[in-house]
Amino acid sequence: MSLQEKYQTLLDLANQNGTTYELNESDTVLYVTGTAPDDEAKNALWAEYERLDPEFRSGDLVLNIQTSAAAAGGGGHTYTVVSGDNLTKIANKYGIQWKAIWDHNRDILNHPDKIYPGQELKIPQ
Repeated sequence: MSLQEKYQTLLDLANQNGTTYELNESDTVLYVTGTAPDDEAKNALWAEYERLDPEFRSGDLVLNIQTSAAAAGGGGHTYTVVSGDNLTKIANKYGIQWKAIWDHNRDILNHPDKIYPGQELKIPQ
């Protein structure tokens, strides 16, 4: 089964909820980069990803979806999570406390210890 087949329901959901995206596939990773119309659509994609790959353990998908407001420059800095990251490590890069990132991203994060590669976090200024 190809990675596109594995994640077809996620791609179908993106098509249904108005998310525009591009695919790039290597032998081991499917990269989905795009723009969702709103946070609800973006969160639905992350929920489908988690349903297909509980706890995001396989590491074969990088989902990099932002919302239209962020794409238009509505947000400040953003950071795309990579493997091995945690909020403290990311906060140290920006000279802020991890809790500031947590507070700024509560709309997409359910727990401060659960961030996943490909997630795009808003970095407070």
